[in-house]
Amino acid sequence: MSHSVTHRSGLVFLDALEQELQAHPAHMNTFFHAFQRGVTEAQLRRFARQWYRFGIQFRKILIGLLYNLSDKDEAIGLELARVLFSEYGNGVPEDVHAAQMLRLTDRLGIDRQVLAREQLCPEAQAYIEGIGEVFLHGDMPSALGASFGIETTAGLTYRYLYSGLLTCPQLSLQDIKFFETHLFEELHHGDWLRTALAGYAELEEHREMIRTAALMAMDKWHGLWLGMYRVVFDDDSTTG
Repeated sequence: MSHSVTHRSGLVFLDALEQELQAHPAHMNTFFHAFQRGVTEAQLRRFARQWYRFGIQFRKILIGLLYNLSDKDEAIGLELARVLFSEYGNGVPEDVHAAQMLRLTDRLGIDRQVLAREQLCPEAQAYIEGIGEVFLHGDMPSALGASFGIETTAGLTYRYLYSGLLTCPQLSLQDIKFFETHLFEELHHGDWLRTALAGYAELEEHREMIRTAALMAMDKWHGLWLGMYRVVFDDDSTTG
């Protein structure tokens, strides 16, 4: 009986943390509102180059998270493997997320060699390095807490991005399939991370570690989008 009460308490903590994370200023930044209103093709090309490169780098640190935790708790490793398998299209080559993004970059006429040379803006690179460090070398509550913050709120980001892309008449729904996919898959990712964290959230000593890491992830996410705004919207002196 006592274990059941404690377990429910852990889930209550995660519910409250998710609400706190969703209210973070990272989800109400200037980039999202500007993108949702619509973008020029040059702006979209700059964004697509950055977002393709970011996705490739994020997948690498996600592999690092699984590497860090897989030999410590197989049940947790299984939940993280679900997220990684989702990134790889659940085994369907054309649904691999990187392949979906390439449909958009190809549609925009972005040369793949240009994509390979793309450098992330400093804020996005700082995100990859900071979160990657926690994923690969952090203790379990912190590493999972950071991932929980990312996965339970990413759907908010994709609502803005997808609705903004719908304003681009030159793009088909197939061109922007990557963004539609994430509207739904992020819900599953959040559920899997909640399951992975449930046991740690039962213990008071772990809760502040989880919350601190989750909020750190949100702060870096906020910084990423401020940098992305500069690259996409403040760089109209270039052709994209």
